[in-house]
Amino acid sequence: MIILYIWLWLFPLLVPEEKKDANALANHYSEKAKKYLVKDSQVHNFFRIDQRGVAMFASFRDKQLNKPEFFLAWSELEDFKKLIKYADRSYQFELYRAKGTSPFDQSMLMTINILEQNHYFVPVSRDLPLSGLRIAIDPGHIAGDLDVAKEEGRFVNMKGPGGKEYSFFEGELNLATAFVLRDSLEKMGAEVMMTRHKGNYSALGISFDHWKETKLPEAMKKAGVANSQLKNQLKNTSASMLYRMYFLRADLDARADKINYFKPHFTVVIHYNADEKNVGWKKPSKRNFSMVFVPGAYMKHELKTSLDRFDFIRILLSDHIQESVNLSEKVMGEFKTYLKVPPVSTSEEPSYLKVTSLRINEGVYARNLRLCRLLNTPICYAEPLLQDNEHELKALDKNNLQKGQIAPRVVQVANSYYRGIMRYVAERRKRQNFLDQY
Repeated sequence: MIILYIWLWLFPLLVPEEKKDANALANHYSEKAKKYLVKDSQVHNFFRIDQRGVAMFASFRDKQLNKPEFFLAWSELEDFKKLIKYADRSYQFELYRAKGTSPFDQSMLMTINILEQNHYFVPVSRDLPLSGLRIAIDPGHIAGDLDVAKEEGRFVNMKGPGGKEYSFFEGELNLATAFVLRDSLEKMGAEVMMTRHKGNYSALGISFDHWKETKLPEAMKKAGVANSQLKNQLKNTSASMLYRMYFLRADLDARADKINYFKPHFTVVIHYNADEKNVGWKKPSKRNFSMVFVPGAYMKHELKTSLDRFDFIRILLSDHIQESVNLSEKVMGEFKTYLKVPPVSTSEEPSYLKVTSLRINEGVYARNLRLCRLLNTPICYAEPLLQDNEHELKALDKNNLQKGQIAPRVVQVANSYYRGIMRYVAERRKRQNFLDQY
């Protein structure tokens, strides 16, 4: 009996170090997938994590037959992380398909090594706290006037107390907020890239009307519309429907391409929200809350293509989710204390959060929004307040970029992001050399 106890005590010490490391990695990424990525249990049909590594499958049938489309051994993990860190998304996916279930070959490893040696470098001035950091800002939507805002479906036009009419639109609020935030970050030494700079102009560099004239038929064909149906659909589909069905995806893809090419240390996506229970948005709401999104919360129908599955494993194996949470928690803290807008409570959660999201922390949710999925960077995708709230309505109505007016409330929102970012960077630099990570 004594010999048995001694054996049981010594057994963990006799397990090879490589196997203990593999067990630890398998446990770590299994827990990460459970916490952040798997919203629907059927998502498990598309991946497997075990002591050998991570495998991705095109279908449940392929998983049953043990026919993965991609396999990454734990011994290859660091090379895969370098690929994520230094290559653009299109090349990452090219190597994903070329590698398949084989080990990285020498040419792939050489290419990854060249990318690492030639990655983007920014000289650092020790006098400014954000010097050396690249920060991307994405002002959501595009509207620079009410007509385009109506095509987007992102505007407020209602009567408030006393019969006063309030009219403004989210695209302009987002852009004004981005201008103020960019100014604050640049003054602290950051290099800042904005995905758009002008009302009514998308990240594609053109207006929606210009895009409809020059790019829409091609986009419709790419989406599967037959030539015989093209003319009829163009004639009978409203502008707002064309915007949502075809333009929005192209614009979001262009934003992601710009951001990923810039290789930021992190990205802030700026939006404003509205109360889903205030149906019709014809009167002010008394409710007000904030929320922030990070990558994750995949549903079963969101892993249909090989590119979808590549994005899943990229997000799983990078450090971006946890850093997105760290950044988002700091920004959420400032929404709560500085902006005085509480995080959405579990009792007030909009129905779409319950269906599509995983609650990570107070006001912070994993959600598989397109930008969350496409960006190869930590991300804070925030909705700081409800535009149709009875008090916010009055404050935001004072914003008018066409007249050069930025509402004080918009400045406060920008300052909330800024304060959260400064807290995040200070905390991150205590943990590690921030610049060495990107």
